[in-house]
Amino acid sequence: MIMEMRGGPERQAARLLLVEDEPVILELLCDVLNDAGFDVVHATTGTGAVRAVHQHHPDLITLDVSLPGMDGFAVIRQLRESGLRIPVIFLTARDSAEDRERASALGAEDYISKPFSLEELLRRVRAVLSRAETTDRSVE
Repeated sequence: MIMEMRGGPERQAARLLLVEDEPVILELLCDVLNDAGFDVVHATTGTGAVRAVHQHHPDLITLDVSLPGMDGFAVIRQLRESGLRIPVIFLTARDSAEDRERASALGAEDYISKPFSLEELLRRVRAVLSRAETTDRSVE
């Protein structure tokens, strides 16, 4: 199934920015999300994630908390402070209540703890994208 988001007569697959620094997890997730019909771009650092957002204009970001340099919380904070409202799903090994609350306070749409089910990830990505279709997001 291809999740279509971008308007116009010939819609394109939703573009996801996958931010993950573990190579094995990154490769697996890229394969699964591509196979599910998404256009996937990726970054392995927080700084790279911010750069990729401006370069690729994703429809949704999956974001790890523990990243080299700038952590996931700093990434979402920087994006929100610059006016970007791209939906974010945290996908992280950190699962404390404090981390979940912090992610929510920063504007994350969802928070998935590792280990996780690939089917559950796909379900939540599709749900967030579906909700985002009716939400006005700023790209600049």
